[in-house]
Amino acid sequence: MIMDSADHGVIYFSMGSNLRSEDLPESVTRGILEVFGGLKQTVIWKFEKDLPNRPKNVHIVHWAPQQSILAHPKILFFISHGGLLSTTEAVHFAVPMICIPAMVDQFANVNRAVRKGFAIKVDLSFTMDKDLEIAIHTMLSNPKYTVKAKELSFVYHHRPLPPGDEILHWVDHVVTTNGAVHLRSPALDMPWYQKLYIDLLAVVLVFFTALIFIIKRVCLVLVKGKKTKTN
Repeated sequence: MIMDSADHGVIYFSMGSNLRSEDLPESVTRGILEVFGGLKQTVIWKFEKDLPNRPKNVHIVHWAPQQSILAHPKILFFISHGGLLSTTEAVHFAVPMICIPAMVDQFANVNRAVRKGFAIKVDLSFTMDKDLEIAIHTMLSNPKYTVKAKELSFVYHHRPLPPGDEILHWVDHVVTTNGAVHLRSPALDMPWYQKLYIDLLAVVLVFFTALIFIIKRVCLVLVKGKKTKTN
């Protein structure tokens, strides 16, 4: 296997399924390949098509068993878009990240990961290969990212019970208490008009109707007063 024979460790690069690596401009792709080619580490790049003339240490896969890769002892770090699932898996397996956010929640996820101290952010741009090269060498030379990833992973796994045991406990609790009615939300017993806030809407309508009526009456009284003084 590629990872088992990687004497200097493995870097895993995947931009997920929404932003496909093959959609990157050719100049960016070539720049990234040059950066990877200058490394002694093995690189696994999830790419949707074959890349000719690539460095020997770069391996292209059209589909990657991401969890198996992140769980491998020779993984060094994960280059990702910073999606929620990828970030969660990285924390689960204690793998630091270099993140290239591109859309929606990825920016918030990456900023949070950077603040936590286990990720480096690289902006998506036509010259990102240069920023990526700096981030890679920083990640390889500074162990603080790996240390922080392990700390966060310990916190993530430090639970009263393993998830499987906890699920079994709550399933058994629901069965033995005839549906765990005591844990059901009080909202289930609310009348339909309260669930739809119709009662609140009625109060608001009555309030504004009364307010408009009072304003009209005041205006009429003021107008009549002026007419009386004029006469």
